[in-house]
Order: sequence, then structure tokens, then C-alpha cells
Amino acid sequence: MNFTYFINYLQFRGNVNAELVNAIHLRVKELTVLKGSQLLYPGDVCKHAYFVVKGFFRVYQTDGFEEETIDFTGLDHFATSLYNFLHQKSDNKGIICEENAIVFRLSYHDWLALEDLFPDFLQVSKQILLDYLLEVYQERNVYRLSNATQKYLYLSAKYQGIGNIVSQKNIASYLGITPPSLSALLKELVRKPK
Repeated sequence: MNFTYFINYLQFRGNVNAELVNAIHLRVKELTVLKGSQLLYPGDVCKHAYFVVKGFFRVYQTDGFEEETIDFTGLDHFATSLYNFLHQKSDNKGIICEENAIVFRLSYHDWLALEDLFPDFLQVSKQILLDYLLEVYQERNVYRLSNATQKYLYLSAKYQGIGNIVSQKNIASYLGITPPSLSALLKELVRKPK
């Protein structure tokens, strides 16, 4: 069932024939990831991309002293440190599971093998990266032009229920505000008539 869901995601982005489906099936592994588990530790090379079927992940970076939330990943997205994954070079980013999850893990080398063996997968891969690039571009504009309240509303619309999954401290870190500022912002949103 979950594998079919993953294949449907890929088919939406390009031609995925039966031979390619079989090749993908041989290379991916379905995993259950528990809340609090790390997919990537800062300083490690990101050797896998994880397609999220269920659950929620937080991407963070650390300087060794402080941790800063830099992204979130949920349903129908790949949880990975993209630069680290594409270049196979370690950096200061980590990925932690914020809600019990089911993912499909595909290694960097298997991803490249699929691209080499199947031109259709190369096209699917390009479309996945293009979708990601367009999403980042849209988010950049939202965060560049919006105040903290607008940023929070955008984030909570994109990730329904994020306030019940991720701590206010980590949401505040992502928004670039302090936890007390986020608390005040949330109180103000509750007070506003709809």
C-alpha cells in the first residue's frame, strides 16, 4: 500500500514504467521512524533521501552550542539535507523525527544508479528537484515580504497542526523570533475575531 503511494508520487512527476517500478522496489526500504529518532546527525554525510508517507521531520543546524530550525518536512516530501546529499559532504545540519513516521529510504548511490539505468527516472529526479526549487523560491518571497504573523499563518497553513507536533521553541527558531514573541503572537491570533 505505502509503496504504491510512493510510486504514484513519482508517476505524477514523469513516466514510471513497470521495469522502473521493479528497480525502485529493489532499492528502497520502507522504515518506521519513531518520534525523537535522528535521520541525520550534524557532521555526518547525508547518504539517504527519505520520502515521507506519514509523519513529520524537522531540519536543523548547529554551531556546536546552539540549534536553529531551518526547515520542516512532511507528507509527500523528501526529508534530506539537500546540499549535503547532492555533494556527499558533511555539514552542520541534522534531521529529527517530530512525529512517528513511515518513510521510504533511497541511498545516494541507488538514486544515481536509477538515473543512469533509466532515463525516465532522470526526468522524474529533475522534476522533483524543480518542484523543490520552486517551493523554496515561493517560501523565500513569503518570508522576505511578510511579518511574523503572516509567516506563522503561512507555515501553519502549509503544515496543518504543526503547533501540536513541534515545540514553540523550534517554530520560533524557524520564524526567526524568540519563543516569548511567538507566544504573544499566538495569543493575539486567538483574540482576533474571524
